[in-house]
Amino acid sequence: MKIDPKKLKRQNQVIDKWLKNKGCGTLQATTGFGKTFVALITIKKMNERKPERTTLVVVPTQYLKTQWETQVEEQGLLNVTVLVVNTAIKADRTYDLLVLDEIHNYASNEFIKIFERTKYKFILGLTATLDRRDDRDALVRTYCPVIDTVDIVEALENGYVSNFKVFNLGMEMNKEDKEAYEKLNKDFHFNFAQFNHDFNTAMSCLSNKSFRESLARQTGRDPNELFMYAINFNRNMQKRKKFLYFASSKKQVVLDILDEFSDKKAITFSEGVDFAKELNAAMPQYSVDYHSKMPKGIKTRNLELFNDDRSDVHVIHTARALDEGFDVKGIDLAIISSGTSSTRQDLQRTGRAIRYQEGKTAVIINVYIKDTQDERWLRARQKKSTNIIHVNSIEEIKAHLSQREIPTDGDSDPASTGRYNLFGHK
Repeated sequence: MKIDPKKLKRQNQVIDKWLKNKGCGTLQATTGFGKTFVALITIKKMNERKPERTTLVVVPTQYLKTQWETQVEEQGLLNVTVLVVNTAIKADRTYDLLVLDEIHNYASNEFIKIFERTKYKFILGLTATLDRRDDRDALVRTYCPVIDTVDIVEALENGYVSNFKVFNLGMEMNKEDKEAYEKLNKDFHFNFAQFNHDFNTAMSCLSNKSFRESLARQTGRDPNELFMYAINFNRNMQKRKKFLYFASSKKQVVLDILDEFSDKKAITFSEGVDFAKELNAAMPQYSVDYHSKMPKGIKTRNLELFNDDRSDVHVIHTARALDEGFDVKGIDLAIISSGTSSTRQDLQRTGRAIRYQEGKTAVIINVYIKDTQDERWLRARQKKSTNIIHVNSIEEIKAHLSQREIPTDGDSDPASTGRYNLFGHK
């Protein structure tokens, strides 16, 4: 791993803050800043002072384990063990330094055990953002509080990441699909209203009989009726998600974007494996897919093809498997066809394209359906983002990138600007 002089001073400041907090704390930094390098420097400095000291690095995935082991070997670090968290929590262990990569993952009921099963003198956490929608990050903060934050604005201002532009490409529904969505939405909210629009209450009524009966006694309602409302709430929620996540026209828009920007090395993100597979099937000579349902050997082969500049492959399609820890140089286009409301997901996916490269302006394109929950999810997850431009067509994206304006007025013909509806161009 090469030292980046622009980042090194700031990275050492992080380490100083960590040391002042008695070797305990989490670095919260945007993807591309070099969180892993901060940890490697920390381990190296410890090796130099006391070579006998030991380090355990815990990661959430096998892919990250392989990356860490490669970097540890390249740096010649001593007494370092790298384990996937599922393995790490199975036995009691003792190390001098505990490094928790993607530490936000370890707030779950199962993975929180890492803090109990591992005895350590020092602890360093790494994450793009520790915040969790279930608020369980509070548990992690008691063990490993945030000691420094490098957000995307600071990273951009100081050249820690490449310049980038985020385009939100809105699609309009035709009349038929608008009616279908409105029915789905109406059914969803009718059942959700039975629980005062409280998600946790609805899901607890679905999965916990004791909770359901207790709520029924408190409200004077029939527990079986609550159960049926909870079932319908969950069913309608899944139907609405499927409608928004897997609209076939989204696939065509993504393919159109890739065709227009065929000179770029690209990654696409979706919320479903089938969507990624369908994209790959439409352009197999130029792309590979990568997802949780394929064998490890094929995953490895596909990553090698994508990383090989001599191959024709310059696009990789994934669902959520590469949201975290995917470190490949040269990606300058990321297309997100669907996503959750998580700000972390937005930061991680954006980060795949903005790793620093001289003279690069990365392009991130979010494809969403206007005036639906899809748009609300997008706005929620972009709360910590910047450089956002709202557009209605690929032509507008190209115009912004070429720094020229295209004529717009209230009477313009949607077809002339390439606007999309749910079945492609109008």
